[in-house]
Amino acid sequence: MAQLRYISVLLVISLLFSSYAEAPSTEPYFVKMKGFKVVTFNAKRIELSSIAVFFNTYNHKAKLKEVNIDVYLENKYLGKVNNLEDVSIPKSSAFDIPLILNLDPPGPAITNSLWQGTKLLTGQKVKIRYEGYIKLKVLAFVPITVKIKDEMSYSIF
Repeated sequence: MAQLRYISVLLVISLLFSSYAEAPSTEPYFVKMKGFKVVTFNAKRIELSSIAVFFNTYNHKAKLKEVNIDVYLENKYLGKVNNLEDVSIPKSSAFDIPLILNLDPPGPAITNSLWQGTKLLTGQKVKIRYEGYIKLKVLAFVPITVKIKDEMSYSIF
């Protein structure tokens, strides 16, 4: 009976040491924005889409919990992206999160950014800035916040 306890204690200790994996030196991070598109642009609705690229440095899969990103058009607040889609976040690799900004009705956003909106529709470049964060859960309980700050010039033509 004492030998069984001794063996089980050794087994637990060896499992603890063998399952210990060194944590990565960095947390998941934002890489870039890509694929900006104006999906709809009219008096009733504005819909912009883009893709945020991140890199998961952990050796474990993660789950997307929250998206909270402010969008600025030529330094004027346009709206907030807070859509949450089911995104597969693989271990130790890059992953994409599709972002959609719906302004329905576009009232204040259009009046604040009317000149930029016409620039966008005529094919001129406009500056779009994204600021905010996403929240991930690794191992089903470890919360991770990844900050986003990106500014690029886009045109749709």
